[in-house]
Amino acid sequence: MDPSPLILCSTARLAQSLRFAHAREHAREHGGESAKPDVVWQPLQVHTLQQWLDSLIEQALLSGAIPVELAPKGVLDPLQERILWEQAIAEALQQETLGALFDQAGMATAAIEANRLQLEWDIVLGDQQHTEETRQFLRWREFFRQRCKRSGWLEPARHLDWQIAHLPAAKAFIPQEIHLAGFDRISPQQRRLFDALTAAGAVLHTWSTGLEAAAASAQVAYDDAETECRAAVAWARAQLDRDPSARLAIVVPELAKHRSRIAALLDDTLHPYTLHPSHAQSPRDYDFSLGVPLAEYPLVRTALALLRLSVQRYQCPQQDLSWLLRDGYWSSDHEADARARLDARMRSKLPATIQVEQVLRLAQKAQLNGWPLARLVADLSALLESTAAWPRRQTASAWAASFSQLLAGLQWPGTRSLNSHEHQTRQKWLDQLAAFSRLDGLLGPMDAGRAVSLLARICRDTIFQPEADSEPQVLVLGMLEASSTPLDALWVIGMNDHIWPPLPNPNALLPVSLQRAVRVPNADSAVQHEFASVIMQRLLHTAPEVTFSYAHKDGERELRPSPLLKDLAPLQATIEPAKTLASQLAEPAAMQLLEDHQAPPLTVEAQIRGGTGLLKAQAICPAWAFYQYRLGARKLEAPVEGLDAM
Repeated sequence: MDPSPLILCSTARLAQSLRFAHAREHAREHGGESAKPDVVWQPLQVHTLQQWLDSLIEQALLSGAIPVELAPKGVLDPLQERILWEQAIAEALQQETLGALFDQAGMATAAIEANRLQLEWDIVLGDQQHTEETRQFLRWREFFRQRCKRSGWLEPARHLDWQIAHLPAAKAFIPQEIHLAGFDRISPQQRRLFDALTAAGAVLHTWSTGLEAAAASAQVAYDDAETECRAAVAWARAQLDRDPSARLAIVVPELAKHRSRIAALLDDTLHPYTLHPSHAQSPRDYDFSLGVPLAEYPLVRTALALLRLSVQRYQCPQQDLSWLLRDGYWSSDHEADARARLDARMRSKLPATIQVEQVLRLAQKAQLNGWPLARLVADLSALLESTAAWPRRQTASAWAASFSQLLAGLQWPGTRSLNSHEHQTRQKWLDQLAAFSRLDGLLGPMDAGRAVSLLARICRDTIFQPEADSEPQVLVLGMLEASSTPLDALWVIGMNDHIWPPLPNPNALLPVSLQRAVRVPNADSAVQHEFASVIMQRLLHTAPEVTFSYAHKDGERELRPSPLLKDLAPLQATIEPAKTLASQLAEPAAMQLLEDHQAPPLTVEAQIRGGTGLLKAQAICPAWAFYQYRLGARKLEAPVEGLDAM
């Protein structure tokens, strides 16, 4: 069996897609679904560039080819790097009179990017006259590197330089042939890496993922971005109707902005049955290349809410606890009805800001009256006992252990089995909890409130997308994502001139002239136009049929098409925008008229109470009188502080 080639990818998403494509191709060769169970093939050797390089250097260290004493004591992960920059900036601003007014988190983000760009693009900051922003950055960088030197740490960009310098010692472990996939723009630092691999005897090839001939392309305009998204989804539906096995992609420059809109339209058009709660987690025929913040996933949102409740147990907003009582990712879901009734009682009995002990007493009293709340009472009691035993201050790793123990005691993430996406989300949460626990050396002891706040920030900053079990038919990609193999058709939306090419956005902490001189990404319009043209050519070789669309308006603002579309012919076919499920159900043909204005007659045994209130409600709105006096419906109380109007 011949060994498969080594492929190094620019993104983890592309690496995963190449694995799916390789498995699909071999399955087709061996009979598809009818293949014999003993038929096997060698998996594709595909990794991201950094994953493979880390593995290579580790192998050289273990074998002694690189002396262990030369290795850095540690490599900062993104979270540690951010915190260290914030500490360096805070230390540098101590002498500033108005230092407390600065956005230190925002400045740390800009400083991390400036430091990375300087190292990746060989920007030399000499003795020339710098702006005040650059002088401040150099001060911050000095504080940052002093801290790194004392601890023996390297940030990722400098660690890559260290790895490149020690590649000759790892020559014995470098394969003879390496294929590169998805590298649209190569920095000088990456070029040094590739040159070092070539010097070590490796032959570098470009792994082609596209077609040799350019696609038959066209452009089409729509009124606004909403209509444009609907047209792209309708196009995908029509393509799948013609060929159920077609592989398609919708490419979106501003994917984060339009993600939820496109997901809802794809559900309405391709999977309308997922509207029912029992099918909410059903597999989809589409998948996104961009995830959402980890904190927005329901399972993680519940975990963070429980931790916030633990530190706010003496002064908790009732609306937070009300939401938790109706959530199913903790305690027992068999008590859901009783917990909802407890929520209604809590609204009428307790003020807007409450203590957890008050809710526990209310639940215990309801349990004595026959409400099935045994698990909730036990869990709230466990929360109070656990938090009472916490020390006032402890390290991040100790807090991570305390938080894990607390969540386990509260039956998080619920008593039912988790599906694949929920399981991956839980694993990602555990990964971030482990990353949080590695902050002992940076932060030292802290109180519970700061620990919970920092963990919540980590989850907000972490973008996560669960992996699909198989490669979907419709991919929703960002402009920089490359497909693993040629697709059957492609639709690119949002091709307006203010979106593509992207507007220049040079880093404010580095001299703009130096960024332009070395052609740093986002440095100026010329760099952006050149890069956008490269991406455009890749898209034109991704599928035999490519459609580009743009919008005429954004609210009252008139929009123009991207200049890169000027040579494309108009689309000849008419694509009617897809309709939402609500608009489909509202059409006269989809509606059925039922005469239900007459309530069921009262029986002789029925007793309706209400007195003059019933007569008043009947006169104002017979429907509400029926809901209130026949069905017993009540409006939920709104908790208030102090005395209410009554």
